[in-house]
Amino acid sequence: MRKWMSIVLSVALVASIITGCTTQKHDAQKKADTEGTNKASNTGNVETAQQEKGTTNEFGWAVPEKTINIDFYAGQDNPEKQKQAQEILQKWLLDHFNVRLNGIYYDVNVDQKLNLMLASGDYPEVITNLSEEQAARFISRGKAVELTPYIDKIAPNIRKKLGDLYKSYLNEEGKLFYIPKFFDAGPFADFSAHIRYDWWKELGSPVINTPDDYFEVMKKMQAAHPKNAKGEKTYALSGFDMSGWGNIFGMLNGIWGLKDGYKEENGNLVHWINTPEGLEMTKYINRYNVEGLLDPDMFINKYDDWKAKFSNERIMGELGPWWVSWNAGHEVWQKSDPHWTDEKRYVQISIKAPSAEKAYLSPQNRRGGLYTIITDKAKDPEAIMKWLNFAITDTGSMITGWGPPNLEESLWTYKDGKFTYTEGPKKKMLDGNFDFTLTEKLGTTRFSLSQSKGAVVSNGESYFPYAYDAYFNKFNKWRAMMDQNLKETVFDNTLQSITIPPTSDLGTKDQQITDALNAGWAKAVLSKSPEECEKAFMELRDKVNKMGMHDLEKYRTEVYQQRLKTWK
Repeated sequence: MRKWMSIVLSVALVASIITGCTTQKHDAQKKADTEGTNKASNTGNVETAQQEKGTTNEFGWAVPEKTINIDFYAGQDNPEKQKQAQEILQKWLLDHFNVRLNGIYYDVNVDQKLNLMLASGDYPEVITNLSEEQAARFISRGKAVELTPYIDKIAPNIRKKLGDLYKSYLNEEGKLFYIPKFFDAGPFADFSAHIRYDWWKELGSPVINTPDDYFEVMKKMQAAHPKNAKGEKTYALSGFDMSGWGNIFGMLNGIWGLKDGYKEENGNLVHWINTPEGLEMTKYINRYNVEGLLDPDMFINKYDDWKAKFSNERIMGELGPWWVSWNAGHEVWQKSDPHWTDEKRYVQISIKAPSAEKAYLSPQNRRGGLYTIITDKAKDPEAIMKWLNFAITDTGSMITGWGPPNLEESLWTYKDGKFTYTEGPKKKMLDGNFDFTLTEKLGTTRFSLSQSKGAVVSNGESYFPYAYDAYFNKFNKWRAMMDQNLKETVFDNTLQSITIPPTSDLGTKDQQITDALNAGWAKAVLSKSPEECEKAFMELRDKVNKMGMHDLEKYRTEVYQQRLKTWK
């Protein structure tokens, strides 16, 4: 306690010293950014005619007489890199909308920066990319503007687009203080089982439906390829360090029918460690270890080390995010292997335990997980809300999501209220040689303060403002195969997506239990026999329950039941 008080006093002292100078730095940065925008107005192919003020432009925006300036803090990144990524879209918006958006980044830890902002009182008019807990720090101190009075009067599109989700953002008094940066969800899977496709075909492509099916195929595949070309031992299954295993736990027990790590029993949420399915899942992975098929470094591999094993053809399969085997597999081989063929790759499949009604591999939180607030520094909250009311529309989301239309390098065109893919980038995407640095140059999602991740339909085509490449999945053989294989594994987990405030006592307990689970589960999996594995699992269950797991289950259950009453 004494040490904590010393830290608080030190922070307060530092804040009082730097308040003046940080404000000067913020003003200097704003001036420099404005000069940069003016300079960008005279550069190359971003030159466009300015929209006359006081008129309505072709996008349906009433161009204000006075420029709307919105400075917003967006998190940790290289400030210069982000400034360059914003220039084209920033200039285009100023010309066509008379709105100047400026994302502010600092290359320092976000939590530390937010705390310093609150201590010093130096923060911009808008802050985005906030967790609910981070937003609550500003709201509880009266530093966030209540948005409710503006919704029906100025920003009805926000309520309309959020739809049934709108009331989930209101506090107990029915007041709105933040809106989601991204909300809703596309029909795309995040997690899967992976298998080396060409080696699978060598075996005759045996049917894989269950975890046991997958195990037997992996075992045969490893027997057929016990060493790689360098003489190194191969493994049926691997993974990388435990820092990312929180999601993998959810995906793994999703194979046994649990949702994001929890089993619902009579309205109560029970953590997987306290379920028969959790034990079965653990014994299943242990089986790979017992039979010498599991990479012994599975729990300590850093991603780059794991990727090297994958790229060097030492791994048969993986259970995790779909993209990792692309990144570590054929995306490497097609550049490094002169004899590479299209079928030398990993494909993504679903597996489901016989006892499970369905495999729940990829949870979707339609509420989103990051939020935007208007702070008490805002001189004209009404003007900011007018912009947000436009930005959340389909057209506004396309502009902030994909960058400006109708330029030489644009990803899309806009005419008479309809969207069209620009042929050049579209062809490159279909041919597989699209350069994604173009999306950075055009400022895609840099100015997204609130937009849907769902599809926008225009001219009979679907557009995903959140991700330019999503539409093209159906034209790519392998992505189309992946989407087809995994389409039944994506599920709406909005009601059960519950975050325990990390700075609370319960949050501290949650972190301690998470650390214990990571270490204890690795011990159970690496046991030398099924009996030892079960013993280690039961010891882990007892340990985390004594640490307070039932308190976490109770908290989640209460929040879940409250949401069932108020959100539906």
